[in-house]
Amino acid sequence: MNNKTINEWLVIKKVLMERKADLKNIRIQTAVKTKTTQRYGDNVTEESNEPQYDTKAIDRRVTEIQNADLAIDAAIKQSNAKTELDLQVDVDKLLSPME
Repeated sequence: MNNKTINEWLVIKKVLMERKADLKNIRIQTAVKTKTTQRYGDNVTEESNEPQYDTKAIDRRVTEIQNADLAIDAAIKQSNAKTELDLQVDVDKLLSPME
């Protein structure tokens, strides 16, 4: 993987989630192209369904995006577990009962 900041990975993750949603819409809506042919002389209507996209390829890409999402989340959580923040906040005072 590439070394990037947490912020960069969060942006990449957001873009990947948008791409995953787009791919799922393609799979649902336009994976099959319907062709209608009408012959007026015989009064016959024919419909044929042709795959427009390879659904296995779309599913494979969606799975790759989901795996990348999992890896990004895991790396961010691991990084957050190691990072300590030094803030000037008295948590005990803020959470103590009011007098």
